Amino acid sequence: LEKLVPNPRNPNQHPQSQVALLAKVIGHQGWRSPVVVSTRSGFIVAGDGRYEAAKALGLAAAHSVRNLATS
Repeated sequence: LEKLVPNPRNPNQHPQSQVALLAKVIGHQGWRSPVVVSTRSGFIVAGDGRYEAAKALGLAAAHSVRNLATS
């Protein structure tokens, strides 16, 4: 998780209640969707809530993929 960097310009904010629910789902079902990271910027482009939930669970790693799109 320490290598993942949230995008500081992301306008989406997740309330604590939503992060707690995501943490509960990840804890019970595991990762259903990865955290997507841009290869250009290195920032998280999808999955900020899942990233926050993983931090709340105290996980050392998160299921993530690199976005190879060039546009």
